[in-house]
Amino acid sequence: MTEYLRILRPTQPLTLFYRSVLSLFCIVSILILSPAIAEERSIRLWHWWNSAGEAQSSKVLTKYLAQHNIHWNETDVKGASTSLYLNGIRSLLEEDRPDAALMTSSEIKSYDTEFDLIHFDDIAQEQGWEEVVPYAIQDSSKNQGHWASVPINSHSTNWLWINKRLFSRLNLPEPETWNDLITVLERAKTLGIPALATLNDDWEQTLLFELVVMSTGGLEFYRRFFVDHQFNDGDKYILAESFIRLKQLTQYFTTARHAVKWHQHTALLSQDEVLMQVHGSWVNSELATLGAKANIDFLCIRFPGTQGAYLFHSDHVIFFNEPQNRVENQQQLARILLNKDFQRELSIASGASPARVDIDTDGFNSCSKKSIHDLRMANMRRAVMASLSNKDLYKIVADFLEDRTSAELSAKQVLAIFSK
Repeated sequence: MTEYLRILRPTQPLTLFYRSVLSLFCIVSILILSPAIAEERSIRLWHWWNSAGEAQSSKVLTKYLAQHNIHWNETDVKGASTSLYLNGIRSLLEEDRPDAALMTSSEIKSYDTEFDLIHFDDIAQEQGWEEVVPYAIQDSSKNQGHWASVPINSHSTNWLWINKRLFSRLNLPEPETWNDLITVLERAKTLGIPALATLNDDWEQTLLFELVVMSTGGLEFYRRFFVDHQFNDGDKYILAESFIRLKQLTQYFTTARHAVKWHQHTALLSQDEVLMQVHGSWVNSELATLGAKANIDFLCIRFPGTQGAYLFHSDHVIFFNEPQNRVENQQQLARILLNKDFQRELSIASGASPARVDIDTDGFNSCSKKSIHDLRMANMRRAVMASLSNKDLYKIVADFLEDRTSAELSAKQVLAIFSK
């Protein structure tokens, strides 16, 4: 999904270790200047904003850091995927601990347990985080009741992005049910229109699987099984049917090109070369960066059968408690990240919903406004649920799509890992 950028104090010597990872990771130098000692005002933040759309988030943070006399010197070097970021950061942390690092919501608790992270309970109380951050995002941000990270956004994942010009050729209404979706895909196939962007990476395939599961079993089943971990005898049949439906969708994938990443498929969508893409709200920012306009060039609808639910990935920033790190600078960055003005501008740039529910939506495009509205409504109905992030599940889905297992066996495997 993203590529790795590392913020490194330019005065720090570059060791052989860092030279070895330059080919994989993007190095970004941030120098915070002070009238006194420059080193005391410096901060290092590791992050992954590197696609065209994600780079807009970097620009917003640059602006707000500058308002606090924080100046960025950036040099982009082509980096690696999110999975390499998450794998690589642990290796890097064996050598060095930055002031802060961007992290996915599913990793917060494990990082707080493994590393000595700074908790921000005092700043949370000062800025009223409890009152404005949705409950599900609070849950992912806290460990044992303490704020172990600062959430910066909420990327909804149950979206279907549609090229409006191609869709108009079908003479069909927007799909609301599973059968509607298959009808749309069949019509596109008949007309020779590439129907559905291929999902190549394991995390993308699992994202699609979870949407198919909710579409098949319903919101209540999804919440009971994946959130509350309460299981019934009939669950294996719903899961098996979900795998069968997942395989059905692959019949409409565009020609598989394993080197094509999600943002490249988004570019194809904007160029009228594919009808639909199933992906998260980061597509919104990517399309906007490519010059496409919501409701004019593209449509955004909830994946059929998931209406009313808000499945999400949330990006967070974690802070390391190390002697060489300046706590006052870390606290200043933490305050910036959940500042209302920053949250608003970051969300417009990234296509994500803010990590706060009290942000004015003026200036957001229609897809962003819908996402924010859906988040607020779902937050009141306990329908905001974290998207699945489980390496065992990734493998189960990938094995099934590669015809290494059957739908029935895959369903039993899913039951096994979630009922441990």
